Amino acid sequence: MPDLRSTTPDSRPPRFDSAALTRLRTILSTRPAIEIEAPHLKRAAVLIPLVPTNHGWSILFSLRSLNLAAHSGQISFPGGGVEAGEALDAAAIREAHEEVGIATERVEVIGRLDDLVTHSGFLVAPFAGVIDQRIDYVLQASEVEEVFEVPIEAFLSPHQPEVRYVPFRNKRYPAYFYRYEQFEIWGLTGRILKHFLDFVWRAV
Repeated sequence: MPDLRSTTPDSRPPRFDSAALTRLRTILSTRPAIEIEAPHLKRAAVLIPLVPTNHGWSILFSLRSLNLAAHSGQISFPGGGVEAGEALDAAAIREAHEEVGIATERVEVIGRLDDLVTHSGFLVAPFAGVIDQRIDYVLQASEVEEVFEVPIEAFLSPHQPEVRYVPFRNKRYPAYFYRYEQFEIWGLTGRILKHFLDFVWRAV
């Protein structure tokens, strides 16, 4: 399997730079997201946090606590259930603050992705958000085991993602798998990441 840990060398500018981010903003702001009407499903929202680094941009992920009743030990984006009367983007930002300590004023939402329905009965609205500066993460220990960042450059590889068929309720479904160091990102997070990276590829 190819080594996916290395990032873009310092001598080579990253493909996803400030100009690409500007183009991504335009792409997302001018494209209406597909919104699903399903009142019987539980509403949730997640934030795809874009974090500045010395050599470009990274995406922040959470490793869910092993003590959770559902989805324990899985890799996810910050997010969770939407409260009554709460806007979807506000819910994503609030959850990011509660789970990993990203202050609400540090987040600029640059676009909404298409709604997704999960096997567990949630209707999820993903939002891409730029974190305007590096911060010290403060984790909600009851929900988050650790956080890690992946350079966007690491996802811009012809070897990413790997498509595998996974069993669920006596059927097999295709799933996207992204690898970085010891982490394997798949499931709902893999689906959201694939959708987001489709726009990133258009911007670079």
